[in-house]
Amino acid sequence: MSDLKGVLVATLTPFTPGGREIDLDWVPRHLAYLSARGADAVVPCGTNGEGPSLNVAEHKALIDTVLAHKGTLGVVAGTGFASLTDTIEVSRYATERGADGVLIVPPFYFKSLSLRGLFEYYATVIRALPPEVRVLLYNIPKYSGVEITDALVDGLLQAFPRQLYGIKDTSGRPEQSAHYIEKFPALRIYSGGDDLVLSALRFGAAGAVTGVGNVVPHMVKAVQQAYATGGDAERAQKRLSQVKDIFRRYPEYAALKLAVSLATGLPRVGVRPPIEELTPEQGAALEKELRPVLSEG
Repeated sequence: MSDLKGVLVATLTPFTPGGREIDLDWVPRHLAYLSARGADAVVPCGTNGEGPSLNVAEHKALIDTVLAHKGTLGVVAGTGFASLTDTIEVSRYATERGADGVLIVPPFYFKSLSLRGLFEYYATVIRALPPEVRVLLYNIPKYSGVEITDALVDGLLQAFPRQLYGIKDTSGRPEQSAHYIEKFPALRIYSGGDDLVLSALRFGAAGAVTGVGNVVPHMVKAVQQAYATGGDAERAQKRLSQVKDIFRRYPEYAALKLAVSLATGLPRVGVRPPIEELTPEQGAALEKELRPVLSEG
């Protein structure tokens, strides 16, 4: 299994116009681009991959395609559903076909969940998986509405010390990542915000799960390398944050897909409703903003 560290790109899911089907032929060239530009691993079917909009069969097809064309990239598959049985099915599928880990978001429909209920959800999933599985918990309360608490992690670590591997923290609060790192030294903690790559490194994060890395994985890698070698990591982080700010001004998933097309020459692909596409005016404005970024090489 790959050593999951460094730059983990939360890969986009390429849809045909209108979002009706996944363009699986697009995926291998994107993976090759990411590998050549500094990515260490990919995370398909996550938030940037519009995972909650994919059904079970689509998860499996996308995971199969990524695993078949990953090259040297590690693969952590997003396998969390609101449905317990769907989470088990896709997590088992990904693990048995060779994924290096599974990233499981909390069940995101019911809110105000009890600790007992949430523990039993995760425990039931883990018990159903092969013993070699590496499970990463996904803390993204802005979307899931469910926080990954210390009590939950403590309980799962006690019950499944071999299988529980890490936490992806997309809370947007650097102090939360720092807390996980200090509280749970046995786990690998990954930052989920492109603005927070450097701050998480300073706390001891294992890596960054990045959305902007779909386009500029080398810029995320530059932050990590500068930090490791005593270089100007602040400058590298500032540049990465400036690029992130460009995408914040547009419907972000559609903007990232246009940017990948501009950077790689791949066909432009769509998003799936309810995610919105760029208007023609937005597309033209974004392309103008991205030209200096992409010309940096």
